[in-house]
Order: sequence, then C-alpha cells, then structure tokens
Amino acid sequence: MSQINQIQEELRQIEGGRFQTLANQYLYRRYSLNNIIELGSQCGTDKTTTGVPDMYSVGENGHYLFAAYTTSKSDIRNKLLNDAKDCLDRSKTGINPQLIDRIILCHTYFRLSPLVLEEVRAIDPRIEIIGPETIASDLDGKYPALAHTVLGVPLGKGSFIAPDRFIERSLNDRFSTDLSKLLMHRDSEFSVIVESIEQNKAVVIQGQSGSGKTKIALDACLSFSKRHHWDLLILDSRYSSHLDDDIELILSESENIILLVDDANGNLSLEHLLGICLENKKLKIVLTCRKMHRSELTAKIGSYLNFREIELEPLAAENIEAILETEYNIKNIALRERVSAIANGNLRLAIMAASPIADGNFEAIQEPYDLLNIYMNSALAGYSSREQRLAENLAIYDCCDLIEGDPCYEELLGLGYDDAEIRDFASRLNDQEIVTILTSADGVLAIRMEEQNLRDFLICRHFAKEGNGSFADFILHTAEMPNAPYLKAAKSMAEVCGSASVYDYLRRECEKAWDEIKNRDARIADQFIVTFNQFLPIQALAFASNRIENADCADVSEEILGMNSTSDGSMPLQISVSLMNSSEYSQTASELFVKCVERGTERAAEYNWACGPDGAFAYDLDRTGFDLENSKLDALAQKYQQSHSRNVAACLIVLTSSYLSSRAQRVCQNGITYTYNTLTFNFTSELAELHAHCFRALSVLVETEFSRQVKSTFRQHFSFYGKEPEAEYAENMYSVLSRIEELFPKYITEDSTIDLLCSLSINQIYETCAQNPPLSLDGFRQSAFDALGLENSESLVEKEPRISAEELPLERLTEALGKLAEDYEISDKEWESGRAIGKVLLEIAKRTPDTASSIIARNIASSPSTIPVPYEALDHLAETIGRKVLRNELGAVIDVSDHPALFDYLDLLAIKNGPDKEELDEILARLDDGRTHLCLEDLEIVEPKHPGYILKYASWLSEHIHNDGVWRFFGNCGDEKRVSALDSYFESNPSPAVNLYFLALEGYPTFDYNLAFLRCLLRLDSSMIDRFLEYVANLDYRQRHDLLRRISSFWTVQDDHAWNLLKAMIDEALSEPLGRLEIAVLFPVHDANALSSDIFWERLEYTIRERIADANSLDRISWALSDCNDETRIRAITLILTLDKDGISINHLDLRRSSMSGSPEKGFIPAKLKEIEAIDSIAAQLPAGVAYLKHREWLSKVKSSIERDIEDEKWRLFHGRQ
Repeated sequence: MSQINQIQEELRQIEGGRFQTLANQYLYRRYSLNNIIELGSQCGTDKTTTGVPDMYSVGENGHYLFAAYTTSKSDIRNKLLNDAKDCLDRSKTGINPQLIDRIILCHTYFRLSPLVLEEVRAIDPRIEIIGPETIASDLDGKYPALAHTVLGVPLGKGSFIAPDRFIERSLNDRFSTDLSKLLMHRDSEFSVIVESIEQNKAVVIQGQSGSGKTKIALDACLSFSKRHHWDLLILDSRYSSHLDDDIELILSESENIILLVDDANGNLSLEHLLGICLENKKLKIVLTCRKMHRSELTAKIGSYLNFREIELEPLAAENIEAILETEYNIKNIALRERVSAIANGNLRLAIMAASPIADGNFEAIQEPYDLLNIYMNSALAGYSSREQRLAENLAIYDCCDLIEGDPCYEELLGLGYDDAEIRDFASRLNDQEIVTILTSADGVLAIRMEEQNLRDFLICRHFAKEGNGSFADFILHTAEMPNAPYLKAAKSMAEVCGSASVYDYLRRECEKAWDEIKNRDARIADQFIVTFNQFLPIQALAFASNRIENADCADVSEEILGMNSTSDGSMPLQISVSLMNSSEYSQTASELFVKCVERGTERAAEYNWACGPDGAFAYDLDRTGFDLENSKLDALAQKYQQSHSRNVAACLIVLTSSYLSSRAQRVCQNGITYTYNTLTFNFTSELAELHAHCFRALSVLVETEFSRQVKSTFRQHFSFYGKEPEAEYAENMYSVLSRIEELFPKYITEDSTIDLLCSLSINQIYETCAQNPPLSLDGFRQSAFDALGLENSESLVEKEPRISAEELPLERLTEALGKLAEDYEISDKEWESGRAIGKVLLEIAKRTPDTASSIIARNIASSPSTIPVPYEALDHLAETIGRKVLRNELGAVIDVSDHPALFDYLDLLAIKNGPDKEELDEILARLDDGRTHLCLEDLEIVEPKHPGYILKYASWLSEHIHNDGVWRFFGNCGDEKRVSALDSYFESNPSPAVNLYFLALEGYPTFDYNLAFLRCLLRLDSSMIDRFLEYVANLDYRQRHDLLRRISSFWTVQDDHAWNLLKAMIDEALSEPLGRLEIAVLFPVHDANALSSDIFWERLEYTIRERIADANSLDRISWALSDCNDETRIRAITLILTLDKDGISINHLDLRRSSMSGSPEKGFIPAKLKEIEAIDSIAAQLPAGVAYLKHREWLSKVKSSIERDIEDEKWRLFHGRQ
C-alpha cells in the first residue's frame, strides 16, 4: 500500500479527538500561524470538548482565523452548514464577524458532493473547506513527519527516525551515552546554536569526539521545532539501502522540517541530501561531525548551501566532574577528579568509564584509552576473545567484502577464520546494530562497521595497546587503496585515544613505514608524509627539500598575482607551512618555504594557498603575538633584497594582503588532526604591529616593477568613505600609521590626485585622533587639487576639495586636464576622471569656442591613451563654429587613424544635420582603414535623400573591413526595425549583407543571438544554407555546439527557410560518423514550450519516417531526446517504436537518460527508478498485437538491466562510492 493510501485509510478510521489534534497541527503548518488556541480539545489529551470554534488563531492585525472540525460519516451537509453558521454567530463566539478573516472547515468525509461544497461556501466567501483527500495529499507530500507522529504512518522506508526513537536508541546502545539526560553547562553554546538555526539554512556543529555535539544539536533542534511547530526528523547514521528513495519521498516537497544529520561525515548520500535542501526553501538542516572530518564535510556543504559553523569546545574538567556527580551519582571525589582530568574534555569517555569503576581501583587510569578500555571491556564481555579479534579487523578496515582479494577478508582467513564463522558473527553484530550487512546481486556479503565509538576503541587496542597488528605493516598494506584506511585509523587513534604513549607509538610505526613508502609512487608518498609530517619532521623536510631541488624552476609571479583560486596540492609547501608552526623546526621550514617560493617549482594556486588566508597565519590562535607571521615577512623581504626574485615579490604581496585582511582560515590541532575555520582577529597593538610590518616589508618593492601595486595597497588600506573616518577605524589606522611615518615618503612620491587623496585621508585620520597631521600638502600643485575636486564633484566619497568646472578660471581648467588625463590611465579612476574630462572640455567650449577645438585637439593628441570622446563639447562647438570648421581644426592636429571614435562622432554629427556629397564621400573613404565606423541605424538617416547609399556603404565596407567589430554594423538583432532594414535595403543585392554577416560572426559569434538576422538572410539569399553549413563546419567544438543549440529553436519557427536549414543540419549530423556528438544540441531538449507544440511533433514524425529504415539514425534521434523531460522522452521513444513495426531499432535506441541517469545532488537510485517508470509507460503505450511482442520483450530486458544497476549503486554507496 502506498503512503498516501495509508494516510487516507487512517483518516477514514480516525476518531474525533485525534482528528482535532491532527487538524490543529496541520493548519498551524499550512497557514504558517503564529499561535493557536484549541477550544475543542482537552489539554494534553486526544479528547474533545464543547467549543466554538474548535480552534482559532489571532493574526498580527488583530483579526481571527476560525476552524471547525468534524468526523461525521452521516449528514455531513448539515454538520458543515451548522459549523459555518456557528463560527459566524457572535452570540456563540463573542467575536464580531467583521474581525474574522478566514473560516476553515476540516472534515473526514470522502467524496464530498460539489453541491454541498457550494452550498456551504455560499454562506460567506471567507469559508474554506478542506477534506480528507487534500489533507492526505499534504501529509504525504509536505508534512510526512506529522503523518508519522499523529497517524503512525511509517516515515518512508526507515532512513529517517523521529526524535523519541532516536533517544530510545541511545538508551539501548551499549556504545553511546544517554541522550535523555539534561544538557548541562552549555547554556551559552545552546543559545548560539538555536539562534544560528533561526537565521541560517544550514548549521554545522563540529568538535572533538565526546564533546556532546549530538546532545546539544538534538536539544537545539527540539527547541526550534517546539517554538515554530516545525517537524524534526533525524537521519539515521547507519547505512540504509533506501536512503536515496527516502530523501526524495520525504524531503523533496516537505514543508517546515528541520533535519538533524548526526555524524554527517559518514553519510553516503550527502550530496543528494544537500541538493534537495538547496531546492526546498522550507527545510533546515543541522549537521554534526568530528573535528577531524570537518574540512571535507564543510567543503561539500559549501558547494551547495550557505551555512553557519560552530565549534563546540571540550567541556572544562570541573564541569565534567559536576555532571558525573549530579547526573550519574558518582560520589567518589577522587575518582571524579581523576576521570575528568584524563578525559581531556571528552564527556562521553568520562561517563562511560566512571560508572563501571565507581567502587573499584582507579589508580591505574593514566590516559584516555584507559577510560575507554574500562567501559568497552564491560560492554564487550559477552564476546569471546576470538570474536573481539575478528571485530578489530572489521574496525580497522571499516568495510569487508567476503570475496577473494578483499584485504580484510584475506587477513581474516589468514588468522584462521572461515567464511561461515565470519558470516555468523557479522549477522549477530548486524542484529545488534554494530555493523550493517548487504548482499550484492552476485551473492557477495559485505560488512560495514557502524558503531563509531567501538570502532575507535578497537583500532587503538588492536595497534597501539595490544599489538595484535603492526600499524606500519597496515600502512604499507593499505596505502594504495582508495581512501587509504590507514589515514582514518590514525586519526581515530590520535583524536579519541590521543596521549603521549599513543603519539609515540604512531611516530615509531610511521618511521618504519616511511623507509619503504618514500620509494613508492609520488602520490602515495606525498599523502603519507603530508599527513604525518609532525611525527616525522626531519624526514618530511628532507623529502620536501629533495623534491624542490630536483624540480624545474619557473617564473610564476604573474600567475600568482593574477589568480584567485587556491590549492593545497603541493607537498613541499604543505610541509613547510605546517612545520613553520613547530618551535623546533620553524627556522628550517621557513628557509625551505622561501627556497620553494624563489625557485617557482609549484603551481601558482599552491603558492596562493600557502600565502593566502589558508596558510599565512600560524596554527595556534591562542597566542598573543604574531611572531611567526612577522618572521615570514622578514624572510621574504630579505630574500627579495638578495635575489630580486619576482616569485618572492609576488608571494610577499599575497602574504601581506592576507595579513592586512586580518582573517585566518586554517587552524591545526595536535598530531595529525586538523580543523578549519574562519577567524577575524580583533584589532590589538600586536595586530597593528603586524600591519605595520607588512608595509615595512612591502617597502622593498617600492622602486621596482611592483611599485604601482604596493603603493595601491598602501593607499587602499588607509582609505575610507565619507568626509571623516569613524572614530574606531581612525584609532586603529593611527596605531599602524604612527609606526611607519618614516615610510610615508616612499609610498607618497608623486604630484598626483591619488597621492593627494591618500595624504588627505592620512591627515584626516590623525585629526580624528586629535593628532597633528603628519603630511604637508605643499608639494602638490594646484592642478592636482583642481583635478581631485572635479573628479569628486559628483561622487559619494565627499572628500574635500570638491568643486565644479564652472567655478574655475580657464587657465586652471586647462592645467587640470593634464592631471585628469593621468588619472584616466588608472583603472580605479577611469570612470570619474572620464566624466570630469568631459565636463571640463564642455566648459572650455562654452567659454572660448574659437580656441576650444585646438585645446581639445592638443589634449587628445598628447594623452598617453585614448581619452573618452567629449560628446557634449563637440555638440556645442558644432553648433557655434560649424561642424566642418570643427572637423578641419581637429583633423589638422589629430591623426584620424589614431582616434577613429572621435571622427566617427563627427561623421554622425554630419549625418544628423544632413551631409553633403563631399561629406558622404569622406565617410566612404574612411572605410579604407579597415575599421567599422557607422552602423545601419545611423545610415538609415541618409538613405531617404541619398537612395542606395546604404548598399554602397555596405559593399565598400565588406571589401575593406579587417577588424572584429563589423557586428556593430547590424545593431541589435532583438530590434525588429534593424531586421526589417535588411529586407528593405538589400533585397535587390543581398551579397554585401551576407558577406558582412559572416564577417560579423567571425568577430563576435553570438551577436545574432536570436538568429533573427540569419532568418532574414535565408529568405533573401537561396545560397545562404550552403554557405552557413560551411561556416559551421569550421567552428571549434564549443562555438559549434553553442550555435547548434540556438538553431534548435527553428523546430517551432513557422518559416520554411529556417526549417530547411535546421533539417539540413540534422541530416548532416545523422550521416556523419561523429554526428552523434552534435545531434542532441539540434533538438530543443530543455524548451518545454517547444516540446509541447504540435509543429515540433509533426516535424519529428516526418524526420523519423524519413529514416525509419536506418537503425543508426533512429538511435541518434533517440539519444538526442534522451535528456528531455520524461513525458517527451516517453512520447518520442513510443513514436519511434510504433512507426518501426519491423523492430529495426530494437537494441539500438537509447532508452535511458544520457546524463548518467542521475547525479550526486539529485540521487542516482531515484533517477534509475524513474527510468524504470518510463520504460513501463512506453510498454503500456505501444499498440497491442503480435507485431509488438518483440518490442516489449526488449523493453523488459532493459528494465532488468536497470534493476541490476540499482543494486550495483547500492553496493557502491555501501562502500562509500569507492
């Protein structure tokens, strides 16, 4: 029975009290109510009581929502009528009916007559009637958790569980702690987490093992759920073969659900889950994970959702001690103190150990493992030593397939276990939810370890404590496996059982393994030494140094400065960055780092990682100073002074940028366990000194090729918006500036507006701090002040001086032009200086029209770059001195070929005011330079008085053009006037327009984005199809496919010329050997309107019939349509098979989606199940009769193949998609 049928059956049988409970919660969710008052229910029960209405809610406007419920099976008409009238009866409700916004009548009577519905609704338009069919549909799609809680309907196939079941499981789990206990000593963290859930779509709670992540996450989710009447679901961390199904079934359309994903790093369908959360705006998700897995988890989450991350710090020893006393009744003070101290913040470890030894001898407890050992020995008492040894091997490999070649299985066989014994024990562990087992389609049994706490203990016992196996041998044995198991095992030992003895063991074993690992494949060796570099610092530094020495040197400075992406893929950089944090090896690691930078042996993105926020700051964020950061700056600055290495300079610039941002993004914890976080440092005197140190280091680059960039960094760091800086900002910046006053002459060196603005900003910072301005402005000429004032005259910066062009005398305006032209060279000032230049030249034109043209000409000719065309000034001068005089005076000074845009505008002035023959000839003559000057729209002004000029201009242009701007001639293809112009002016001779069109495509392939010009030219020139096909054949892969995709819109264009072109391209794609790669883009697979149109299906049937005897063509057509929506795909395949009565296409058609039948974010298994539904639909729609039996038999085989794929996918998921 489907879920919705189960819900309907429950509603059919539901009694009145339970229905009221359900309806109250249902309406609360459906209408997003802020409150409800239940008059018809007895508090705390499922019993009814008299009340009118049964429920009401008061909105923010003071108006009411009334609700009445009935489970009447007879005389439903009168019951609904009476309920409606009662709600409107002031004598029964005490409420003025005018204050009621909505009246809702909920009932459980199936198949309510529309006559009754309309009769009741006729009483008042505010009445809404909700029956069991609607309620069942909403409970199934939007509120499945409510259906589970009130009606007992199962939550999908078991992958999600309710909070009470989750808590109950913790009570029965021997290897976890009781979640029903009170949350203690976490008030501040609890408030932060609840607030974060309120404000964010996703929240990640990470921390060390045993810190209480699950408990605080559960209580926070319950608090949010209760406050907002959202449903809380918990994703079972144990493997479920139905997880992908349940994600789609329960979450895809659900509303107001908060989802808790505990130990999210082990979730095998996380991408699918995150993809659903991204699409469903009414879902929130809270995830927990151990600190050591945080990096990988947040990387996945961040690619889908914005999220808030919270690190749960370990509990203080005194708080653990208090919990042991109050919650677990441990009275022995010495025991509490010892356990709390050794647990090192791991509350679960303390709880597990304290109870079993409450009355025993605890003097032998020396480290965290001892605590875990006490509890686990008790929990494992029911297993023989042989069974425990078997469990250890399952734990260290995490997964075991009982098949020849599997490393865990082979090891167990070598230890004397037989297959039957392993299967029997795995079955017992599965029943106890310690492992999960799965049998493949081939009958292979797989075992997956689920109990994480037990796994941690068994790994540490197996290797570090009882010596049941050599960790060095395990490293060598598993190093080349996907997701090498030794890495996870090492992290478990270090984080959960971390102590001096465990670290010493790991160090010794790593030393043994390294002698062989270092000679293996570079990827294997790099992964190992990067992971364990803090255990093997000397070996790591030597290995990295050797790699650098043997690598080719390169100058990668430009790539470093021009790249925003980062990568931590460099072994030498990872090791040097890591070990610079070690007091003993910091100096050596620093030298290695600088050497690696100087030689340029790594990729630019890797240097950006090492010098960016990820690697720039020291790992220990609890320190008060920035000694390591300052030493890095000194090392790079000194190396640059010695070598003048461009790589060193680039990395110094990136490093200082990271420090000046005051944001660190990576933190390293003990041993091999890492966590990542983003931290913005508070401004302190130590941070001020670091910032000052940055500018001291950068000063070595001031008189080099990097001078412009470092000066810009200086100016930007001390800039601010508005006339005055905020007091706190000014104090912070003053604390930096006062440390580097001797460097001001290095950074402020020019008589320019940018240096003037910087000086003004610095002086303003000092004045805000009640200090004397340190910088004299005497070195700046008046023109710099004037130019700055002109540029800021309409800006939001509002720094003085601030003037307009009208206020300045002519001489100062002319001098300011030079400064403005200099500023136009600076990208950050291009816009404001360009505007100011235009205003200054307009003012000059107004004041001295007779000499203005020569001033304009001199400034344009002498400018180092092409300054903007002063349109307003030219317009004014054209009116006052005449356009011909203006053109002659400008032409006498300015080379036409150097400033084509200027003379294009002069041509436009002539066209707009009526050109004479001489001017028209000059316009044509300018085409000899091979540039594009005027567009079709401009030329249309000329055409009425000079018929044929456009055709003449286009012919001349097509013969001389040799730049990529010819597309501008056509204008906007979305403008119908521009398209119709082609018809009007080129009907007699389309050749120039056709030639220009193909030249335009070469320069800007997408200028005719809707292909309107192409359709017009197809009508004008019959040879256009052949020429277009030739053009398409010469395009590269990306351009070709983009164009074909746009041409696919011709399927539904009511234009035979366009269809003939599309058909010619389809015929070519069906005939060419490589046509399969192109046929798909010629179909409008993502255009729902096109796929539902009659003309598309008429043309598709015509295409199929033409190729009905060609199995290869039918295959390509089916493949082209394989990524359409399911309705279209089913219809298309059914059409092909129906027309192909002889079965030529059998075994050739693509029945399944070409895009891999799913994706991580959409889920692979749900997609494959939809494929099965599609095949069933095709089979059902085929004509009846013997002729189609072979078609149906083939469809059945394809369906079986997909079912096998589903089983294989479950197998891959079970193994972590390895």
